[in-house]
Amino acid sequence: MQTSNSNVGSLPISASILELQQPSNTSSGGSSLRIPPLPTEILSEIFLHSLSDDLSFFPTQRRAPLIFTRICRQWREVALGLPWLWTQPRLIADDDLRERASAYDLWLKRSRGCPLSLKLECCTDLSEARSLLQPYIQQISSLELTFWYCRDPFILEDFHGLKELIVRKYADDSKLAIERTISKLPVNLRKMDILDLPWISCRRLDFVADSGWAHLTHLEISIYGLDAFPRILRLCPNLSSVTILGIFHPIENQEPVTHTNLQCLYMCPNLCPNLDRKLGLFKVLTLPNLRVLQATHMGSWPHEEFQAFLTRSKCSLECLGFCGVSLTDQQREEYAALVPCFEIIKI
Repeated sequence: MQTSNSNVGSLPISASILELQQPSNTSSGGSSLRIPPLPTEILSEIFLHSLSDDLSFFPTQRRAPLIFTRICRQWREVALGLPWLWTQPRLIADDDLRERASAYDLWLKRSRGCPLSLKLECCTDLSEARSLLQPYIQQISSLELTFWYCRDPFILEDFHGLKELIVRKYADDSKLAIERTISKLPVNLRKMDILDLPWISCRRLDFVADSGWAHLTHLEISIYGLDAFPRILRLCPNLSSVTILGIFHPIENQEPVTHTNLQCLYMCPNLCPNLDRKLGLFKVLTLPNLRVLQATHMGSWPHEEFQAFLTRSKCSLECLGFCGVSLTDQQREEYAALVPCFEIIKI
């Protein structure tokens, strides 16, 4: 018995539970299954902690949380009595969606109105997925969309409960579908992560059709050219935090922009062409409420331009972090004296 118990700790919880379903031999040659009863509170905690980030896109009786409904009556009652156990559904919209629709629907019903964190793989026509989700769209507070070979947008305007959106892309065929999906956002959306999308230029931001972006407070985005960043700030006047990756071509002929709500700015270019040229970004920005700035892999830092930006913005910068940024000893001393938390992270 000791050998068996020691192995359980090294197995995934679903595999360990499957062992409970195997009949155990008794001295009389028969088989029986004895599961010692646990208090409901403890069992509930075990169930909730058993959920993993790699839930299957196909409802399966061999994995959590469905497996909990198959062990015994107590486990089933507890599992069905925990709506939060059913709030992380993963759906795949493919040609076989209709065959799994009833299983998906049963899963969603068991959430009993609790906020949902949904992951949806978009592989084909999305009309059936929309129809399946229609009774539950006001429950969806977090949504991760992954576009494969899908040419239809996933319309989000009526997802009024949606607070957080992540969009990923794995096929070029989905470019127009994605642009149409994120062009009109629900008014209550606050966080959007589109770092995984192709670099967005200033011109490509023309697809933003309405004021949905104006309500965003947190944005993560990959850009093509720093010209896109002032445009983003104008589209999103309520941003408090923004992360920008991409190709940092120097800014060209941009009008000055003042953004009074931005507090945290994270910059990490995939490529900084023309490192001998100044980026020009801090010449056009005024951020009076900026508190945190982190810059990574930007080569030579535009010290004078940044100093002028700080003077113009009159912001009380609390944290300044650099990684892969070239500074002189004198510049380091100036920043250390100016900012309460100044940090240089070595690669």
